[in-house]
Amino acid sequence: MSNDMTSSFHAKLDADALLAILAEAQDTIRNYDTKAEISGVGFILAVGIVKQAGDSIIVPIEFAMFYVLAGWLVIVIPIIMFALVLYPARFDKTVTSVQPDDVQNVIYFDRRVFPNVDAYIKATNESDWAKEIVFEIMEVSGIRDIKRQRFLRALYWSAGSFTFLFLSQMMRASGALN
Repeated sequence: MSNDMTSSFHAKLDADALLAILAEAQDTIRNYDTKAEISGVGFILAVGIVKQAGDSIIVPIEFAMFYVLAGWLVIVIPIIMFALVLYPARFDKTVTSVQPDDVQNVIYFDRRVFPNVDAYIKATNESDWAKEIVFEIMEVSGIRDIKRQRFLRALYWSAGSFTFLFLSQMMRASGALN
């Protein structure tokens, strides 16, 4: 039955289409990296401007500790969250995924699995390339989804940070903390 599925699969979808799907998923991953880098730098610059504007407003000493703690939470956590978008490791995805027995995983080369050239060539020759590419598409799509979730989480946290900074500066400016 597996051979019938594979041959019908090849008849409907050729290798170029599969490779195009894989390339699209990989491009999306790179795009999330770029977005996270740009957003992280933008966040750092924007926080600097907001901080500079708020420095002229005096904070009563009894609230100083709260402002230091809140400042670290509001500023540092979003930066860390944008950095986490960049590094969902390949290791993370292979630990959480299930690999079918008949997939050699030859697209992602691992020296622990293929200790020498001959072992890799043998696995490459014995592979069902439709299954190999589809498996890799599934794996890369998992990374893409992780990056998307982390990026959105960082954006939401950044929005909350800016809201908190705005409200705290408004409170300081209105004298509510005096």
